[in-house]
Amino acid sequence: MRTVLFGLILLAVGKVWFQDHTYRTAMSDAVVEAYRDRAVEVCRLSASRRATASRDVAATIWGPASKAEAVIGNPDIRVAIWDTENPLWSQRFRDIQLVLTSTNGGTRCAYDVRHGAATLSLASR
Repeated sequence: MRTVLFGLILLAVGKVWFQDHTYRTAMSDAVVEAYRDRAVEVCRLSASRRATASRDVAATIWGPASKAEAVIGNPDIRVAIWDTENPLWSQRFRDIQLVLTSTNGGTRCAYDVRHGAATLSLASR
């Protein structure tokens, strides 16, 4: 009887995990598909403004071949989780970010979907 109960619990946990994983993957793909072009454009502008690089160099760094993933919050913003009065708290822990990793893997650009702004940083992962 314990074996049957354990098997049913295992099946229920597996079903919930599979549904959650499928939902998160589909939503991430939808966000990437919807905002990728705008994120590439904003990241190119930010890169060309920030560095002395020309627009041609920025275009090759943030091209269609760059890797994109949707995440919740920007880990490059330094805000403590208990500091809820900080104006950047929402960007760090709540807002959807589209993170583009450059084709050479040296830099990352986090595009904030809500505010339409980009943050450039060196890739540490």
